[in-house]
Amino acid sequence: MENRKAVKEVVSFAKKCFKQTRPKSLEVRRVKDEKITEFGYPPVVLKSKAIVKYIACADYTDQLRVYFFSNSGQSLGAKNYDKPFDIKSEIAKKSNLIIKFPRKRRSLTL
Repeated sequence: MENRKAVKEVVSFAKKCFKQTRPKSLEVRRVKDEKITEFGYPPVVLKSKAIVKYIACADYTDQLRVYFFSNSGQSLGAKNYDKPFDIKSEIAKKSNLIIKFPRKRRSLTL
């Protein structure tokens, strides 16, 4: 239950940030646990838990601003990156998308 509350807090922060700063897009993502090693038969996998559990990525075309959040939804700070294409592809590999703003609206066709 605590996990759902944390996601709601991060998403509400993202909505507020999107309305105030108007980036091109804003994504909320859950960071995957990192696999450390795998050994034995049947394979035993050791994973490390990340301190940063959620991130919000605001894309301003020329730079990318990443906000970091803990497992409980508390803000841990933010960082700006100058090359958004390289960073976005790396982030996409190591995280799962929760929600993206602006949402695409379906148009009604009659």
